[in-house]
Amino acid sequence: MSIAPENCLRAGLEVLYKASVAARMFGYEGALAGLSAKSSEQLADLMDTVHNIPQLLVRWEECNEDLLVAMLKDYDKKWASSSLAEEYSRVRRGVAG
Repeated sequence: MSIAPENCLRAGLEVLYKASVAARMFGYEGALAGLSAKSSEQLADLMDTVHNIPQLLVRWEECNEDLLVAMLKDYDKKWASSSLAEEYSRVRRGVAG
């Protein structure tokens, strides 16, 4: 097993951070007014999009990075999100946010 290069590791962790914050916000929404079917679907899609990232980061030789970014883009497109794919690419390039 090999760990992802530092820039990819940082990028993956940043995406997980953003996804975790978004999931927490869904939790607050649900606690206040119940979670709508649409929000439930978005939360499930979000977690489906990122749940493999920890394993990919520690088994980098098995990671298809293009596929990873494509999955992030699919989520972003479906949900008009704050762009997980752009965040991954930005951090991977070492550009400050």
